[in-house]
Amino acid sequence: MVKRFVNILIFLFIFSLYFVSFLMIYDNFRERKLAGLESNAIDTFESLVKTEEKKEEEDTTEYVGEISYEGYTILGKIEIPRIGFTSVVLKEYTNDAMNLATIKAYGSELNEPGGFVIVGHNFRGGSMFLYGIYLLSSGDKIYITDTSGVQMEYTVYDVSRYTDPNEKSIYNSYDGYNVTLLTCEDDGGATRIVVRASA
Repeated sequence: MVKRFVNILIFLFIFSLYFVSFLMIYDNFRERKLAGLESNAIDTFESLVKTEEKKEEEDTTEYVGEISYEGYTILGKIEIPRIGFTSVVLKEYTNDAMNLATIKAYGSELNEPGGFVIVGHNFRGGSMFLYGIYLLSSGDKIYITDTSGVQMEYTVYDVSRYTDPNEKSIYNSYDGYNVTLLTCEDDGGATRIVVRASA
């Protein structure tokens, strides 16, 4: 009887090891696939859009239109040099879209007056995704490039931690050019990190 019980325990232990190994391999594969898709999306955007800084006096930019990629619509690209973050910004407001890249969740079009909100998961699998925005501080730069090739430089002026996800000020409208970045704290999604920047 004891021998049978020990054999069952050994079997369960070995089965658990196989199961955990499978989950780790699957998570690693999924993470690498999403990172590859995101990298290809960035390459697609950069191959179609000629980037230039926005000039107030004349508008010589050429609008490319919507860029489709793997069933998603690319609105632009975001770069945050301070934390080494680059991603495309997708139009679709879904969990699957956020698994791939950042999304525009609210507000005016990219690089237009009034302000817009860009949202992303804090982690993608075992790797940090947008969570690094908590390291930003006043004066850090965020670069947003839209599909017309306009790249605007936004300067961070506020970083808030442990913000209630229902906080209405996240979705404020502004007179000038503003962007708000939003991701979950590493607390099960109960609170948010909010970064505000203006051009």
